[in-house]
Amino acid sequence: MRRLPALVAALLLPAAQPLLLGTALSTASLLVSEAPAHAQSAEAVGRVAQAITVRIEGATQGSGVLVERDGNRYTVLTAWHVVSGQRAGEELDIYTPDGQRHQLEQGSIKRLGQVDMAVLTFSSSTAYEVARVGDVKNLSSGEQVVVAGFPIGGNGQIKVNYGELVANAAVGIDQGYQLLYRNETTAGMSGGVVLTTGGLLVGMHGRGELDDVKTQSSGIAVKTGTNQGVPISYYKQYTAGEAVVASTTQATTADDYLAQAKALAGKKGSEQEVIRLANQALALRQSGDAYFYRAYAKSALGDKQGAIADYSQAIAINPRLASSYYNRGNTKRELGDYRAAIADYSQAIAINQQYASAYDNRGNAKAELGDNQGAIADFNQAIAINPQFAYSYYNRGNSKRNLGDKQGAIADYSQAIAINPQLEFAYYNRGKVKSAQGDKQGAISDYDHAIAINPQSFLAYNNRAVAKYELGDKQGAIADYNQAIAINPQFAYSYYNRGIAYEVTGDFGRACRDWRTAASLGQADAADWVRKQCQ
Repeated sequence: MRRLPALVAALLLPAAQPLLLGTALSTASLLVSEAPAHAQSAEAVGRVAQAITVRIEGATQGSGVLVERDGNRYTVLTAWHVVSGQRAGEELDIYTPDGQRHQLEQGSIKRLGQVDMAVLTFSSSTAYEVARVGDVKNLSSGEQVVVAGFPIGGNGQIKVNYGELVANAAVGIDQGYQLLYRNETTAGMSGGVVLTTGGLLVGMHGRGELDDVKTQSSGIAVKTGTNQGVPISYYKQYTAGEAVVASTTQATTADDYLAQAKALAGKKGSEQEVIRLANQALALRQSGDAYFYRAYAKSALGDKQGAIADYSQAIAINPRLASSYYNRGNTKRELGDYRAAIADYSQAIAINQQYASAYDNRGNAKAELGDNQGAIADFNQAIAINPQFAYSYYNRGNSKRNLGDKQGAIADYSQAIAINPQLEFAYYNRGKVKSAQGDKQGAISDYDHAIAINPQSFLAYNNRAVAKYELGDKQGAIADYNQAIAINPQFAYSYYNRGIAYEVTGDFGRACRDWRTAASLGQADAADWVRKQCQ
């Protein structure tokens, strides 16, 4: 009996998310961590943050801070990227701490120099508290700072968190991002306050861990490093009528080098410069963050053992930094050391029980070891923490498929797609399951979507060809095999499968040529057909 074309068997799991600095200790929506003895109480600083922080809803959702009152007119400081997409005449709503909605004064949005800061105004007869502006120069690395803002999907509830200042750079950084800190932030908090533990405004939060779109293989926003803010000194320059510029262009301190390393971390081609900057920072001050950035750059350059050594140094300096365990686990997983990776993910979770990515990747490592039930338990935890975590639905679908639960797998792939319609592999694997259930048209539709997202997906072309072949469309199958081979001329399955299609259509010469090519690429079944049919 002739064998059917081979459906590609590999389940494509997501990349290991080996990206930068991580998650601070989880806090509730109001401050719960203890303030230093010389500072205000946590509750008092929380009340300050609540009183001066506003929610902004326009072309983009974000946060802002009330910085000035002139009669009935209030000035709001926010991130430029929160309002830069606003068009003239479009509505923009500012929600003040009492829940009242106010309209933007049209034409009032102004960017501050070339930094990621902007001001806008609205009018109200209600008296609102405005921020007390502090001197950012008085802040040193290691001190506590408070960040607050309104997360997207947070039902209008403000999130206020303590964290540790990592760097307070004086040197100019792209868009002014000279403050680095470990406070837990989420999307929507951009434009929110950075306060001292005495309640003084020293910066504006702008970039969180999930701001940049650097992929986990398919365009999901992932961690890019320590949270970043713009120092309030730029706003002071603006109000004084001065040029809005950095105080220096020359790095001289460990904080300067750290901020420069952070600005480049994760940018392809910048790895050697990140290593140089981290070395400069370490020459001036031992810092877990410098080892962390250097580790990430080494990992990107393929020096996995060097990366593990640097993550270990970062852990030795700061054993409570969950992201160092997490990234070291990712690196170990890339090397195939799944049990050691699981141990690191578990340590990250012990430090931060809300670390959804650590649960997700621990699940991936368990799946690699064949523990699909344990993997599903971890994916469940990740989804409970973050119900919008598309990759955890996708990964859980893979484990369900491995356990034979095809309907459950399809449901999870579908949920992943609903959250992220650009998740190529979810379409691809859903197509495989549909094909196995006999739904060839449904499988073709899913492969169509995968190809639309990634026209270089030779796997999707190959599997769509298999489905077309099984529906009797031999010419359509051959056309798809041609595409798969054009993209990846080393992919033996497509030659083997195209050979079968050629033979069925009576083109024995082309069939034998394809089987010989597949055999030369290591496809054993093709070698059998060459011996039987092509002598």
